[in-house]
Amino acid sequence: MNYAMAVVGHGRYPEGVLSALKLLIGTTEGMTAFNLDETTTHEQFEQRLKSFLDENDHALVFADMTGGAPHQIVARLMLEQNRPHQYIISSAPLNLILDLYAKNMGGFDDASVDETLRHTVTLSKDLIEILPDRMKTNSDEVPVPDIKHEDEGDGI
Repeated sequence: MNYAMAVVGHGRYPEGVLSALKLLIGTTEGMTAFNLDETTTHEQFEQRLKSFLDENDHALVFADMTGGAPHQIVARLMLEQNRPHQYIISSAPLNLILDLYAKNMGGFDDASVDETLRHTVTLSKDLIEILPDRMKTNSDEVPVPDIKHEDEGDGI
């Protein structure tokens, strides 16, 4: 089963995520951006999200910040509707969104989607790091990786 996917967030963050996905994998089909910016009231934002959720019983929504207004609005709508196949993932980094978008292209099994989401979130958390991590050691003792790129023309 393919899930409808959306990114919600402050300003133009959602459009930026879609722009990055398009650059990385060439498509954003099935992904919608909902910006909460200076041109959109909370009521307009909520109505657009409500329409999206009403039209898609199977939906994954990625929010830029846990507890922010976009997250609060979509979470409330989902809780009110109580649809078992609608999920919100908050504070979602691009690597997590990209991974779940790619997995969704092949379709999710409704019986295991919850497990897949939790596993992917855990893996994404493990990718968060500080480089170089020299705060605990003498900077001369921490080797700096020598990264060579075959193709440096595309910026990816």
